[in-house]
Amino acid sequence: MNVILTVSNQAANIVGKLSKCAIAMLHQAEYSVIRQEGERGYTTNALTVPLEPETGLTWQGVKLCLENCGYRVQVKS
Repeated sequence: MNVILTVSNQAANIVGKLSKCAIAMLHQAEYSVIRQEGERGYTTNALTVPLEPETGLTWQGVKLCLENCGYRVQVKS
């Protein structure tokens, strides 16, 4: 399973189909997961994870959670 992780200063955007297990692992690691909607209300399978580097919630942690669930993660900035 492949996902693309696009990183900005404040958020990590995950594009790809995530399992409930992966989303649960992100929640367990104290990340918030917000579903993004595409144009005209269509779901794009894109999720946004707000980052708080000062409290340890980094994109590297998001990547590790996804890899622990069996995903291959491609990072773009």
